[in-house]
Amino acid sequence: MKITSGGFEVVYHGRVSAYEMNPIEIVLSEENDPLTFVFCIEYEQERNDFTTDIRLVAYNEVRITCVNFPRGKPIGSSEMLHLGVMHNRKLSLRYEITVNRDASSWALTFTFYASEGVPSHE
Repeated sequence: MKITSGGFEVVYHGRVSAYEMNPIEIVLSEENDPLTFVFCIEYEQERNDFTTDIRLVAYNEVRITCVNFPRGKPIGSSEMLHLGVMHNRKLSLRYEITVNRDASSWALTFTFYASEGVPSHE
C-alpha cells in the first residue's frame, strides 16, 4: 500500500491512547540509528494560552511538549512540521492531541510524511 497527500508519501501513521497522562514515545527506524519522538502533555497554571514546545534533546530524539492544550477537543499542528532527513528523504509531521475532559488520559493521532530524496554527500 502507498498513501500520498500533497506530493508527500505517508510513511508512518496511527492513533495512540496514552496510559493515563504519561508521554507517548514513537521510535522510527529501529535499525542502527533510531529516531525517537516523545510527545507529552504539561500544564502551567501561570499561563492562559496553549503552545507547543519542540526541542531536540539528543541528536536522535525530539521532545514535543503540548502545554495547556484544551480538554475535550482535538488540537494539533496546522502546518506541516519539517523535522529533517531520514533514509535520504525529507521527513515531516502532522499531529493532533485530544486531552480527555477530566485530564485523566489523552490520545495522539500522527502522520509522518516523506518527500523527495535528498542528495547523498558520499
